Amino acid sequence: MPFPMVCRKKAKILTFLLFLVGLTLASYTNNWWPGMLLVVGIPLAIKQHLLGNRYDMSVTLFVFLGGFISISWDIEWQIFLPVLFTIGGIYILYRDLTEHSLPQEDEEESDLNEEIEEEQHKK
Repeated sequence: MPFPMVCRKKAKILTFLLFLVGLTLASYTNNWWPGMLLVVGIPLAIKQHLLGNRYDMSVTLFVFLGGFISISWDIEWQIFLPVLFTIGGIYILYRDLTEHSLPQEDEEESDLNEEIEEEQHKK
């Protein structure tokens, strides 16, 4: 797995900011559905990219953008959307069964170490 570009805290803040911008655009254009697929999917994919989860980002974009396109352009969504969600679910199951990740405490500790290093570089 590639290294994260930013710490989890910064990725979470950027994701929330993008989500709020998406909500603003959706309310301004009055395009709630299927716009919410983009409002949720794009910030989530960017967060995964910033954290170094390239495959997760690809599957997220595939599912959310695929759903948006199928609904927006009147593609046979009765077949297309279940296929998208099934592919996403199979990927998540496969990833969880094969991934040998560190315990949650180690992730939090590494994030704290990264934040400390960033603060030291600012000084």
